[in-house]
Amino acid sequence: MISRKVDELNPWEFFEATEQEDNGKVIVVDVREMDEYIGDLGHIKGSVNIPLGELPKHLGSLRSHERIAFVCNTGDRSYFACRYLMDSGINQVLHLKGGIVQWHLSGLDVEYE
Repeated sequence: MISRKVDELNPWEFFEATEQEDNGKVIVVDVREMDEYIGDLGHIKGSVNIPLGELPKHLGSLRSHERIAFVCNTGDRSYFACRYLMDSGINQVLHLKGGIVQWHLSGLDVEYE
């Protein structure tokens, strides 16, 4: 079986890819725990929080999106989330390389609510 490579994007590429899509076609999923999602680093505006351990029970609803963009703190958990979905037959995934930390270092906005 040939394994497809995860599409890893830097923060600006990720921003462009998620902002240019029509609403409903792309969803930004933050796989950090809730306390991290609302914590000091905040989260990407419009993202939804589905902790990594809860992804299996959300597979059905995630299939309805044309593209799924994953983010976490540093990129490790979101990369794993991408691989998990791809192994489950969902291949239209994007990964924020370096996570929310790189997002901050790139000067992009977050929200804390």
